[in-house]
Amino acid sequence: MYSMAMKISTTELPCIDRIGEFSLCNPVFDFTYRNPTNILHLYNYSGLVRINSREYQFAPGDITCIQGGSVYSYSSAEPGKHWCVHFYDMPTGTDKGIEIPEFIPLGINSLFLAEQIKHISTLFNTMGTNTNTVLMNLEARYRLKALLLSVSILLTGQKRGSRSKGSFTWDKILNWIDDNLSEPISTAELAKMANLTANTFSQKFKKQYNVTISQYILRKRIDKARSLLTTTTLTIYEVGAAVGIADPQYFNKQFHKVTGVSPSRYRDENQDYLSQVASDLATKGGFWS
Repeated sequence: MYSMAMKISTTELPCIDRIGEFSLCNPVFDFTYRNPTNILHLYNYSGLVRINSREYQFAPGDITCIQGGSVYSYSSAEPGKHWCVHFYDMPTGTDKGIEIPEFIPLGINSLFLAEQIKHISTLFNTMGTNTNTVLMNLEARYRLKALLLSVSILLTGQKRGSRSKGSFTWDKILNWIDDNLSEPISTAELAKMANLTANTFSQKFKKQYNVTISQYILRKRIDKARSLLTTTTLTIYEVGAAVGIADPQYFNKQFHKVTGVSPSRYRDENQDYLSQVASDLATKGGFWS
């Protein structure tokens, strides 16, 4: 499943160049990107990505880790937004470095990654010249390094676990959930898709991901709601309906349960920041515009 890799230092902190949530503006293979930085993308939509001579089909929750200088391009019927981190981090001297595969289907682990990238983005994009701003930018670099290391450690664990026979593949189930968050989703329906009883399905899911299926679905609904609140003008009621929680009071309650704030407050605290982020990271011919 994993092939070519992006290599990072084992000792040095990364230097962040740009970070934010961006729309894919050129979803055709004819438009190529090439940047001097390493690039981490976390996708909220489906499509194909070509990195040098290799091609991967990605879905929401997947990431690519592209080595600086690589040529890459996209094809997507319905492109959306992805979180993007441009950074410099290369091993030097005798440092052998750490390799991170350039394509990683993370599944449920993408929830953790998304929250961390959002926090790093907020820290790094804080404007100002005072001491507090400098410290926030330094924290962003430490957090990015920790995030890259955690992904590397996670993959090491997955490769060990993949040797066991009879392991269950959850990718189709998780992707189906992503595609149907606006509709009612029952454990019985998912269990039928997995050809398991509802009880066995629930037990296997909890053992695999350390959360119940209902907790996972709720977190996915709220994660989608966060995106809608900060990137659209939908009303709170419309956002709730779009993520499968049509009752406004219940949506407010569940959103607060997961995030600690109300939907309206979350929108107020995040929408202004996102509107200030540059809308296009694309470069043609390898140069920044």
